[in-house]
Order: sequence, then structure tokens, then C-alpha cells
Amino acid sequence: MNRRNRVDHFAVAAACRANPGVWQSVGEYNSTQSAEGACDYIRSAYVKTSAQRSAYSPAGSFETRHALTEFGARVEARYVGVSDDTAWADALASLTEEAVS
Repeated sequence: MNRRNRVDHFAVAAACRANPGVWQSVGEYNSTQSAEGACDYIRSAYVKTSAQRSAYSPAGSFETRHALTEFGARVEARYVGVSDDTAWADALASLTEEAVS
């Protein structure tokens, strides 16, 4: 049985954040079902216990996709930020105020 390399999700998330909007490889999974599970884990920033933290938090700040390969399914992710980002909203508001003045 072939064992797959473990994915360093914190490294993947860091690469995504460093290049917003650019698809980054997460890894190849044995099946489409496993790939879909990884996609759900990333998009929801899932953690099993409150003592854990997710590399992909906050939930909704990453998009995912998967594609079939010869040996399973490849998962990719990209950082898109979050729509309720207070700092971003404040920055946009200040730009709007400057444009009006």
C-alpha cells in the first residue's frame, strides 16, 4: 500500500495568503471523496477541538477545487479573504470619504 505524504496545511495556507487569488497545490488524495473532505476542511476552517487552530481560518477565506488525476484527486486552494473583514471595510470607507471631499 502506498502512503501519501502528509500535507503541511500551515505552509499551504501561508503560501496562499502570500499570493492572494493564486491557486496553490494542497496535495493529491486517494479518492474524490477524500479530496472533497479536504476541500470542506479548508473552506470551513474545521477544527476538532477548541484547543486546536485551523491554518485556514477564518472560515470562508479560502476557495478550493479538486480535479481527477491518474492516482486519485488533486486539491488546490486559494486565499480570497473574508467579506466581513473590518479593516478592509474601514479602508474602503476612508477612500470613499476622501473621494467625496
